[in-house]
Amino acid sequence: MLRKLWPSNGKYRLLLLFALIVVVAVASIVYGRRDKLPSLQAMGIAGPVPQFAPVLEGTAWQAGGIDGEGFALAGDSAKYSLLLEPKTSQLVVLDKTGGYKWRSNPSPEQLKQETVKGALLENLQSPFVAEVVVAGQTRRTMLSTLTKGLTIDYVPIGDAGVQATYTYEKEKLSFVIQFTVTDRGLEAAVPSDGIRESGDYWLYSLQLLPYFGAVPAGGEEGYLFVPDGPGGLILYDRQRPSVASGYEFPIYGDDPAHVNYDENMQAQREQIAYPLYGLRRGDRAFAAIVKEGAYTAKIKAVTPSNSSRYHSIGVSFGYREEYGRKVSGITKETVKAVRKERTAEDRRVEYRLLSGEEADYVGMAHTYRDYLQESGQLGAPLAATDRVPLMLSIIGGGNKPQFGRSGYEAATTFEQAERIVRDLREAGVANMSVIYQGWQNSGHTYTDKRFPIVSELGGEKGARRFAQSMRELGVPVLFDDYMAWKDESHSSFYKKTDGIRGIDSTVLSGTGDAFIVNPVKAVRQQKLVVDALKKIGIDGIHYVDGPGSIAFSDYRSNAPLTRGDTVHYYRELLDYVREQLGTAGVQRGEQYALGHADYIEELPHSSSRDFIVDETVPVYQIAVHGTVAYSTAPGNLRDVYEDEMLRAIEYGAIPSFTLTYAESRVLKGTDYQDLFSTEYAVWKDRILEDYDSFDRLAGVLHQPIADHEKAAEGVYVTTYEDGTRVTVDYNTKQFGVEGGRSE
Repeated sequence: MLRKLWPSNGKYRLLLLFALIVVVAVASIVYGRRDKLPSLQAMGIAGPVPQFAPVLEGTAWQAGGIDGEGFALAGDSAKYSLLLEPKTSQLVVLDKTGGYKWRSNPSPEQLKQETVKGALLENLQSPFVAEVVVAGQTRRTMLSTLTKGLTIDYVPIGDAGVQATYTYEKEKLSFVIQFTVTDRGLEAAVPSDGIRESGDYWLYSLQLLPYFGAVPAGGEEGYLFVPDGPGGLILYDRQRPSVASGYEFPIYGDDPAHVNYDENMQAQREQIAYPLYGLRRGDRAFAAIVKEGAYTAKIKAVTPSNSSRYHSIGVSFGYREEYGRKVSGITKETVKAVRKERTAEDRRVEYRLLSGEEADYVGMAHTYRDYLQESGQLGAPLAATDRVPLMLSIIGGGNKPQFGRSGYEAATTFEQAERIVRDLREAGVANMSVIYQGWQNSGHTYTDKRFPIVSELGGEKGARRFAQSMRELGVPVLFDDYMAWKDESHSSFYKKTDGIRGIDSTVLSGTGDAFIVNPVKAVRQQKLVVDALKKIGIDGIHYVDGPGSIAFSDYRSNAPLTRGDTVHYYRELLDYVREQLGTAGVQRGEQYALGHADYIEELPHSSSRDFIVDETVPVYQIAVHGTVAYSTAPGNLRDVYEDEMLRAIEYGAIPSFTLTYAESRVLKGTDYQDLFSTEYAVWKDRILEDYDSFDRLAGVLHQPIADHEKAAEGVYVTTYEDGTRVTVDYNTKQFGVEGGRSE
């Protein structure tokens, strides 16, 4: 039978043999690329469940008594009353105790001094500014409550406020905004289910309460607060370059899945890590918290310019994105287009009103901390300690060119890492943790080819002995890992099938062969990592990228993910790591990671150096201190050593260093070659000096920061809950502690 099937002609035999080889090769590739990852169910992780606020139906709200300015009572709480002007939906939040009025827009008297005309003047009189586009076009048109053809319908929200439905007849577009007054101030929400697009007009973005509390030029003393780095103040009536009249940046940075994403720009500035903004005017202030919709929102602050004479700050919610659509499959040429699908999620912002001593950036930080605690997003208080913890990052080594090939060169074996730890312990460093880097088999960062552990370091046996020795010393050991970006040449994932896709359906590509792995697949793979490290005895994982530092969408057609979905899976992963190993660490520590991580490396501590930001203040640190340990830049990698050490002390950070046992030059040619000075022997004395300095603050590590102030030029005072005062003087390069263990 085989003889009949097998060709007698030699030529045909070769062709058939070649065909069989091709079939086997293709089958092998398909088999090799099949999904063999553990399931989310095996990790106890469920997918996100979208929840949308209801749109109310009921009897129309009837305005009662109208005051002299046209406002009627629309809502009431124990401390505040909400007044509404029915024609424009302008709001006034009245403080019952003192009669102070917070306005959503400038008053008619104030507008008499305004010089702008047309749409800009109309925007100043509206509680929102909506941008719309016509289907198939990119030109945006602004809508407000003064736009012709608008109908507004009001429905009461109990005794707390009103729901307003805005219907634009020409555009055949409508959306709902719910305004409610609370005991803290005002809350405004835009339910996703309240948006109707019946014609050719699409909702592109919505600025919500852009002029709430706006301060005219030359009006009052104060500032706008923006979440730049740890926090930034834009002081009123300062002379600035014309290019520095505005601040508009996305919360959590740009979404990498958007085609306008710029890797280099992300590296140049501090992306926003937490959804808070605020305004101070005299002895009054507000802190605004973006509670829902932060992943598609921008913070927008404006100083007096050609658009108005006001200092103002607000949030702009994005509903669609502009992208470059390819003209054809045979060219890279693109044309601008707007995504057809609208991002379906609720948007909500809460204004917490402050007065007296609370009306400053410290009060904003405290009320933000209150919100985090109330919503269960803040970790439990840290345990009190007698000795400050030192976070020690130790680099194992990396691959580099060697004699015409690529080979691994060790910078710190497990045995040498143990020597470093024991030497520091004997020298007086009583409390420390270790993050071990460069252990992955590929010898590269941004890899998932991790096992077996590099033999040049001691392999799995060496890692197990190291972990056991550290456990006997009471020193937790974390291994670093990379979750998001991958280099295809060092990854088991495939760029075309596993990489996230942009709006234009193409796979996102970074520098070289870099791409971002679909977060669901990346999280599933982590079970293998956790299982392996658990057997070795490692105490946790520190994520250099991914959870805590980046949030992105994935526009793949069969299983799209929003940024919020990615964050959900990252949070679940951090909880899983803590459950299985004990400890999880992250880089940057953006708000969504709070309460899910035990350590944050380089919590935002420096500004983006924008012309518009006048002062940098530690608002984020004030909000989280005492609930999570965090560091600034590693001591041996500081740009200006004394100043950055003082800033770490001023901001309540713990000391950290990144070290190798071998000389720093060993890292040349590896992925760690930018770390120019890492040798332990060179840095030992400075580590001990730093540790002694930071150790003076061990007694306040678990305490909230009660106050922070600028005492004089270059002199700052941080006060803790028990009254301990830490004074940092950048002029003399000294600091002092009053009321702490140093006395």
